[in-house]
Amino acid sequence: MNPQDDADLFRLVYRSRCAIAGSPDEIRQTVAALVAASQRRNAEAGITGTLLFTGVFFVQALEGAAAGVEAIFDQICCDLRHSGVEVVECGPVLQRLFGDDPMSYLMPDAGSGALVDRVEHDTELADAAAAAMKLMVALIRPEQCKGGSTLQSAA
Repeated sequence: MNPQDDADLFRLVYRSRCAIAGSPDEIRQTVAALVAASQRRNAEAGITGTLLFTGVFFVQALEGAAAGVEAIFDQICCDLRHSGVEVVECGPVLQRLFGDDPMSYLMPDAGSGALVDRVEHDTELADAAAAAMKLMVALIRPEQCKGGSTLQSAA
């Protein structure tokens, strides 16, 4: 990525409920295949992002040119592997928050329980979104996570 790529920088973050049927292992395999396909698609489009999967909810951040992010999000909205898509954040930003990886995949560990609980159970989307963003930033930029949870990357 070069500086011109970030002139039209846009971020979209959403939360959705997993609708993948099967055993926990089958669901993990399906999500891993989804991440691999997203990594290829995002790399081709110059989009970076992070996907957090709590086992119940997906939270995904997409960053890049507005047209590219919106095109990918349109495809995501048609994907039947999740339901109840709720946009958490959407708009221009000055810099990428989640790095240059086409798609990081985050899985919270046992120490992240309180934050995961907020993502899954808060009825206020803003509160759930804040918890999700804190979880995602903690893995991508661990030095910014103070006294908190640890996460594992499945990437």
